[in-house]
Amino acid sequence: MDSITQGILGAAAAQAVLKKRLPRGAGVIGAVGGVIPDLDVIIHSFNDPTVGWVFHRHFTHSLFFIPFGGFLAALPFLFMPRFRDHKREVILAAIIGYATHAPLDMFTSYGTQMFWPFSNYRVKLDWIGIVDPVYSIPLAIGVFLTMRTLSMRPVRIALLLTSLYICFGGWQHHRGVVVQQRLAESRGHRIEYSRVMPAPGWLVMWRSVYVSNGRLYSDGIQANWFRSPRVLPGASADMTTFADLPVNAQANPETRRRFEIFHWFADGLIAPIPGEMDAYGDMRITSEVESLSPLWGLKFNAVTGEALRWSPSATQTRDVVGILRGLVLGDDRYRPLSELEALDRPRKVVN
Repeated sequence: MDSITQGILGAAAAQAVLKKRLPRGAGVIGAVGGVIPDLDVIIHSFNDPTVGWVFHRHFTHSLFFIPFGGFLAALPFLFMPRFRDHKREVILAAIIGYATHAPLDMFTSYGTQMFWPFSNYRVKLDWIGIVDPVYSIPLAIGVFLTMRTLSMRPVRIALLLTSLYICFGGWQHHRGVVVQQRLAESRGHRIEYSRVMPAPGWLVMWRSVYVSNGRLYSDGIQANWFRSPRVLPGASADMTTFADLPVNAQANPETRRRFEIFHWFADGLIAPIPGEMDAYGDMRITSEVESLSPLWGLKFNAVTGEALRWSPSATQTRDVVGILRGLVLGDDRYRPLSELEALDRPRKVVN
């Protein structure tokens, strides 16, 4: 999730365990431990767009790196006179904060290499968005009240409630998967691979992406908490493979390497970017949940075959105010699933 929430969670976990043994610093030290794994964002290259994709949520997010990362987070505090007699507690608070980071990221859609160096598999459960105020705000309140009252009860209650909220995200994800399966069935599609991913917000708006017969289909799902889910039919496009790239790009070994990394990073969900020549996007995360307008991708030079990072222009991203308005007030473009099934049934074909 966002780094602010990661810091709050690290503070909450350290407070819940060590507030009595480290009353004046557990929260701050845990917060630092919770944030520093995201310092891997500084690892990038101006010439190779894949470096950032590989190293964000890489070794700093590995379960095996937790003791080392926690110790590094504790180092500045170990030299402070106020913690001279609490070195063990300082190190433990930092490790606890650090240990909360990767498991929380695991519940998002971006993917986290938790088992590095033994595996580069990107763990992603798709249960919660990268920004969710319903999760972050109660946790922050619990941390603040525990700091003020020196009682561990507020932060422990906050941790319990927010953990239940993540479990609720698992239920919402299940609801989205059921809708996706029914939608594909109504279209006569056999799903070969699929993802249902939460948009930033509060577990209402979801992005459905599935592959059928080599074609990618995207739709928006509005999984209201207390009403039946509704659907916004989106777009579709043929999946992109290395053989679909310009001839000169296929002949370039460095371009092949970059495309293979991009394919791994995007979970294989790559398709042409509408309106762009020789540009292909990561269709997991887009400007609108139902669209095929990605937030990043690769653009290939048809002459040299070089692969460069593609990013959308300001006019290609949806207004943030419009997104928030849709989350709060709803979007009248969404329709009941039963209505869409009835429309699709008469022209149902098998792909």
